[in-house]
Amino acid sequence: MIIKQSMPLIELADFDYIRRIIKSSQVAKGVFVDQLQSKMNRIIGLRHSFATSNGTAALHLALLSLGIKKSDDVIIPSYTCTALLNVIYYVGANPVLVDIDAETFNLTPNTIKHKLTKKTKAIIVTHTFGFPGDLDGILKLGIPIIEDCAHSIGSLYKGKPTGTKGRIAIFSMYATKMLSSGEGGMICTNDNTIAKRICDLNNPDKREDYKVRYNYKMSDLTAGLALNQLKKLKRFVDCRISIATKYKKAFATLPVNFQKQLPMTRPNYYRFIDFTSKANKIIKFMQHHGIMCDKPVHKPLHHYIGSTGSFTGTDAVWNMAVSVPIYPALKDKQILRIINTTKSYFNNYSK
Repeated sequence: MIIKQSMPLIELADFDYIRRIIKSSQVAKGVFVDQLQSKMNRIIGLRHSFATSNGTAALHLALLSLGIKKSDDVIIPSYTCTALLNVIYYVGANPVLVDIDAETFNLTPNTIKHKLTKKTKAIIVTHTFGFPGDLDGILKLGIPIIEDCAHSIGSLYKGKPTGTKGRIAIFSMYATKMLSSGEGGMICTNDNTIAKRICDLNNPDKREDYKVRYNYKMSDLTAGLALNQLKKLKRFVDCRISIATKYKKAFATLPVNFQKQLPMTRPNYYRFIDFTSKANKIIKFMQHHGIMCDKPVHKPLHHYIGSTGSFTGTDAVWNMAVSVPIYPALKDKQILRIINTTKSYFNNYSK
């Protein structure tokens, strides 16, 4: 039986909202989207939340609401998915790729500051694999931050949810994320002016004036599933932390390292990473035994578009990181199988 790299935990109760929506015949944006936005405000602790069709749409709206335009620079880590690159190109801005720290897998003030120019208008901080980055340090650079919390809902930075330090925060509810509604995203802010811009940009119908606006709204069908998933956030995070604790204990004597968390942070373990020089061989071995370990990032962005400067941290993590399955749908027998198979590689085949 194959153990997948990611799998959402969808239970019968998750479909209660869907049944109510079907009975109401209201499937477009409606009361369930409103409820999801209100619940998100309470959980994250911000005043304004806007549900979107996906996380990429939320990122696009974030850049537009900050007024990012052609010739502006936006700083992003090279070690991330191409969605960040895409949205910067959507608005005609310039992506400025920055190296990451090889222990935390995140941007740091030191990796960013030598890439700052007068054209730098925003920094996107990704909280890689649910491990919060150094928000206070990056804020001191004086550039607006967009917190990309696609991995990090349920993670804490100095006791508060990620998403509360930046000018804007975005979240994803894609099938492989912490909360799964198939698709879906969220953009959150405490800034009233930005909130008005987002509301205007994502409301194209029946307007008295014309300008380019977007139809990035979430449907009630998606919101219904997301609402019930959101109720289980604490349970999901607790489960991931429990599995990560088992992995760390079991792998303590193996020649692997783990992603480092910053002091006063609590990661949600969206991904569990073994960091080892034998990454490619382990991935091949585990997959051969039906356990879908993988590289957690397919390819760093500087491998796609090229960039000046050194990316030693990024390339080290890309070459040495192994993403081990970790999610609430895993059964105890599957967790034990993952542990034993990993140990088997190092005990019998690593030489």
